[in-house]
Formats: sequence, C-alpha cells, structure tokens
Amino acid sequence: MFILCNKLKYVKWWVLRDFHKKHFAKITDRVLVAKRAMEEVQCLMQRNPLVLEIHKAKPISVRKYVWLAEVK
Repeated sequence: MFILCNKLKYVKWWVLRDFHKKHFAKITDRVLVAKRAMEEVQCLMQRNPLVLEIHKAKPISVRKYVWLAEVK
C-alpha cells in the first residue's frame, strides 16, 4: 500500500508540473501578445466596420486576453 501511494504521489507531481509548464509558462509574455492581438482586431474593426470575420474574431481575442490577465 505504501509503495502504491508513493507511486501515485509521484505521478500526480509530474502531471501537475507538466500542466503548469504548459499552461502558465511565460504568462506575462502571453498576456502582452494577447493584448496586442486584441488591439489589432479593434483597429481592424475601426478600419473595416463591415467585415463580419473581424467582428467574429473580437470576442475570442477579448476573452483570451481577459482570461490570461486574470491568471497573471
């Protein structure tokens, strides 16, 4: 039983470590990139207000930026 518990702890540690590396590595850089992308979409919307693809991209970019900013 003791060996099983230690193996589970070890696996859990590695899984969490990999998860954090994948999703939270260089979070500050990712926030800046998302902010620039959001601002770029907003500028494109101002220049071309009738293009629907840009309007569809705006909520996605805003959502990504807000999520990353909250995580930071």
